[in-house]
Amino acid sequence: MPALAVMESASLLEVLMQLPKPADELQQAIHSAVAWLKRHAIYDKHWHRTERVLQNKPGAGPLWPRFAELNSNRPIFGDRDNALYYDVLQVSLERRQGYAWYTERPVQTLKQYQLWQQKFPLKATNLAAD
Repeated sequence: MPALAVMESASLLEVLMQLPKPADELQQAIHSAVAWLKRHAIYDKHWHRTERVLQNKPGAGPLWPRFAELNSNRPIFGDRDNALYYDVLQVSLERRQGYAWYTERPVQTLKQYQLWQQKFPLKATNLAAD
C-alpha cells in the first residue's frame, strides 16, 4: 500500500545523519523529517505485543504507526486481501500477530538527531507542512 514507512524512514535518517558534510538541502530534509516524527508521535498509548492491541496507558510513548497514509498521515493497516484499514483491530488476527504495526524505533533516531542538530542547526523556520 502506498504509505510513509515510519520505521524504515527513521533508519534512513540515521544513515543520512552520518554523512560528514550534508548539503543544505539534505540538512533541511533531515530537519523536516524529524519535525514530522515529533508531530506524529503517539503518547499515552502502548502497543501490547502479546495481545496485538493498542491500549491506553497514561505516560506511555512515544510510538509511531508502522505506516502512515500519504497526505493525511493517519495510521494505516493492510491485510492479505489488500484491504486498507484505519483500525488495527480490523486486520485479521494472523496479520496482527505476524507484523509490527506500531514501533518505538524512531526514539533512537530522535536521540541521534539531538547530537546531529548541534553540528547542523536548523537554518530556516519554515519546515514543510504535512
